[in-house]
Amino acid sequence: MDWLSRRFNLFAAWMVAYFLAYIAVAISIRYLSYFFSIIEIAAIRSAGSLAIAAFLVFRSAQIRRQLPGLGLRHHILRSVIHLCGSLALIWSVANLPLGFIATVEFSGPLFAALIGFVVFRRLPHSTAMLGLALIAIGSAYLLLAQGVAQDARLLVPLVAVGLLTVTNLMLARLAETKNVMLIVLVMHCVQLPLYAAIFLLSPNRTELGDLHGFDVDTKLGLAVAAFVLMIAGFVTQTALASASRYGSALQLCAADTLRVPFLTIIGFVVFSEMLDPRLLLPGALVVAGAIVVSLPRRSVEALRPS
Repeated sequence: MDWLSRRFNLFAAWMVAYFLAYIAVAISIRYLSYFFSIIEIAAIRSAGSLAIAAFLVFRSAQIRRQLPGLGLRHHILRSVIHLCGSLALIWSVANLPLGFIATVEFSGPLFAALIGFVVFRRLPHSTAMLGLALIAIGSAYLLLAQGVAQDARLLVPLVAVGLLTVTNLMLARLAETKNVMLIVLVMHCVQLPLYAAIFLLSPNRTELGDLHGFDVDTKLGLAVAAFVLMIAGFVTQTALASASRYGSALQLCAADTLRVPFLTIIGFVVFSEMLDPRLLLPGALVVAGAIVVSLPRRSVEALRPS
């Protein structure tokens, strides 16, 4: 097995772990959304990730030695952007059909390519351009077919994709030199106090006393969903950061969208949400485009100079 194959296999393995954890996160969010606000759900996820990352960091002397050279400015900026994108995505998962969110999230590689061109004046290679064209055509049709022009709420997941794509690109840069656990730890050290502040200022926050009237099964379900959200949320972040070490930034954003078919299936199987049959063909088109962009190349760089 040559160097390129090893890198791609590791990249694929981490992305599979990310997909599976993301599905668990989506199911947990949907269940918890019946009882908690978006801010509360985000805070639960952040608290779990912070606790796990802190435990892993502070039990490792090797990782702790890297703390003084973190360079907090880039971490803080990414964390704030990620918080905004996460809130938009959690709201979307809680309030919109998962199939629709799935189709919108295919636009991630387009944002990545646009950022690469605007910031670095670089264009994707010819094979990736073909994949991006397929994604653009299919995504445009999907958005119009779902009625985005009539309902401004449908733009929320699109905003989420754009913000989280920016954080994916920043993550790829950070992961080149920083330990994955430290990246996750710092992110939640920044985000959790912000979530707490928003929660305290929210007039509609859930009081613990509000949960006392639930039966034992409901309370157990909430506890399980919260636990799964914490663990799976941590896995999504660490798996994505680890995958970024073995693939290019554009590959990362393209492969990220391949969780979409799984999310659509979960929406149907778990929540009985039907996907319009008219969307199957354009959906297949964008899946094909994402696969093309995700394929390994002889260069590990996703973008070449224009």
